[in-house]
Amino acid sequence: MSINNREDANKYYQIMNELVDEYIDKWKIRPAKLKKYLSPGSKRFNRFLERNRLGDVKGADVILNDIIEDRFHMESDGVLTFENYKFLESAEFKIHSLKQCLYKGIEKSDIKMEKIIADYFDTNLGEIDVVDSDKHLFKISSWGNDGSNIVIYSKEDIDLIVSNMIDHLFDELSKNKVELTESISIDLSDLIKKENFTDKMNSIFTKEFSIKIITDCLGDKYQFNGELEGYCLWSS
Repeated sequence: MSINNREDANKYYQIMNELVDEYIDKWKIRPAKLKKYLSPGSKRFNRFLERNRLGDVKGADVILNDIIEDRFHMESDGVLTFENYKFLESAEFKIHSLKQCLYKGIEKSDIKMEKIIADYFDTNLGEIDVVDSDKHLFKISSWGNDGSNIVIYSKEDIDLIVSNMIDHLFDELSKNKVELTESISIDLSDLIKKENFTDKMNSIFTKEFSIKIITDCLGDKYQFNGELEGYCLWSS
């Protein structure tokens, strides 16, 4: 299937505009950050099309990319209605702790993750119970009622979690002021460029450090088990 004329294009623009609106509302993601969560050509971008039965539509990727770019510029250029601005500034669209970064925009777990858990812990797929697909939380039923919980993230998930954390840390830093004298204070956001901050944080968030921070956010009961085929696993 392909987009052959203006009528087809208009139809798919309308369909995908609605899908992007639903995505923004579901994950509480600001339009300007869509390119981070649905980076063109990425696995997440392609899954978005496939999940909505648009993967086989030739040209659908171009339309989706156009819509993402349009939303990005609408917010960055200030082309938003007052109602939309109030909506995007609501508490739901903000990350209030590092732990929330584990879930912001992270897609539900899939059967591949269940297979990885089964292989890593040398058990059968039938023994893997989904506790919370949004949080990638599983349990191996053969370990009994007191069995460990398992959390699993792909490399793509971890990259997004780290990106969420860096954004959150910059937002927290921006709230602070430097008191130079009793009558002079400067917002740190006026002194530090986000690009420079992000570059510095990316050098700090090595793979080992990222795993440590995620382990801390999961809580004292969790420990990092290891990695298999690009997936990282924790158990309580």
